Amino acid sequence: MKPTTKWITGALVVAGITFALSPGPGHLINNPNGWEFREQFVFLTGISTLSLMVLSMIISLRIPWMNRRMKGLDKAYIIHKWTGVFATIFMLFHWLSEKVPHLLVTAGMVTDPGELTDGSKFSDLEIGLFQSGVMLVEWIFYLTIILVLIALFRKIPYHIFRKTHRIFPAVFLVAAYHGATAQIKEHWLRTPGGYFLVILVVIGSVAAFISLFQKIGVSRKMNSEIVELQNPREGILDLQISTNQKAFFHQPGQYVFLRFEHDREPHPFTIASSGSDPNSLRFAIKSLGNFTGELARHLQIGQNVQVEGPYGEFVFKSSSKRQIWIAGGIGITPFLARLEQFAREKEISQPIDFWYSTRSEKRTMFPDSLENLCQQSGVSFYHLNSSQNEYLTAKMLHNVVGSFEHVSIWFCGPADFANCLLKGLSQYDFDKSNFHYDNFAMR
Repeated sequence: MKPTTKWITGALVVAGITFALSPGPGHLINNPNGWEFREQFVFLTGISTLSLMVLSMIISLRIPWMNRRMKGLDKAYIIHKWTGVFATIFMLFHWLSEKVPHLLVTAGMVTDPGELTDGSKFSDLEIGLFQSGVMLVEWIFYLTIILVLIALFRKIPYHIFRKTHRIFPAVFLVAAYHGATAQIKEHWLRTPGGYFLVILVVIGSVAAFISLFQKIGVSRKMNSEIVELQNPREGILDLQISTNQKAFFHQPGQYVFLRFEHDREPHPFTIASSGSDPNSLRFAIKSLGNFTGELARHLQIGQNVQVEGPYGEFVFKSSSKRQIWIAGGIGITPFLARLEQFAREKEISQPIDFWYSTRSEKRTMFPDSLENLCQQSGVSFYHLNSSQNEYLTAKMLHNVVGSFEHVSIWFCGPADFANCLLKGLSQYDFDKSNFHYDNFAMR
């Protein structure tokens, strides 16, 4: 089962258990008719939506142990995205199952069943709480649809996505209030299901408040200072920063979020240094978009940079007998950190084949010392120039290693490059779980 499917299924199982322990199944057994089925379907889709939203809120907190379970923060973001999509789908079913029957009654297509609940069993306070939750969530439904569309359409600029995405915690709090008050209608708190629901609401609400008050990753944040700026190649910025609060420990292959003085939004960058100096971090940043393209113009030595991290499970740890490294363009960064570590320790535990694909000749590749660094580390190095139609294929890898059994592949580069390789590797019965990569698509 794929990780995304596993986590979404888990959230739905929690919702199913909560509903099974509520008054709903008993009411359906005692009144097996269409209107009762519709009533319980509304409850089931509602609790499913809430459970998925709680999972999404928890993922957004960047909790280290949870990121590890999800194979890295980048994979967690993918699960976060699809959890939000499925929450929206269940929310749509919830809304339709509530609204459509009323429209059919109004149109005279279905007989009006009258009041399905005896209002005399509730106090004025209970009725007020229930009605306020229904009223608030009505407006939130339309807002959520707009926010989800903004998040899914990549043509909408990233900065707009980031700003609108900050509204989701407030949206969740309204949905949580509706979920907590909706159970009044059937006295859920007289059953274990009601307490399960309260626990979900509390967990999600805590996560929402942490997000609203911008406390996500606060324990992993520290201030640093730019100490060196270079442009060794056109379009590549070689940045070095010094932490001035405390030592920063990381493993080669991990990344951090950097927030510069001229921009309040944090951006992910892979660390290019091995970590031998815990007070210094190096980054190789390529101009790939509006932000990175203008970055060199805004930065100066002495400026402050906020660092958050480290994150990522791309740390070259596996039980395989051989590793294949594949870098495309600026995807060289995590491998630089590992090579620096090898050069310092002068010991590698397994044969490593390193394939580096660029759009230029070997003599102009970044960094200049790469081939010497590989020789010092005992890593077999291969360079491909895509401008000369030199493209890496699964067959080329197979010709070198002979068999992909007990081989792990560590990839950093364009997504299309990865997909093309995986398609070719499938012809050799390669186990995809041994293909490691970081996906920096944050939406």
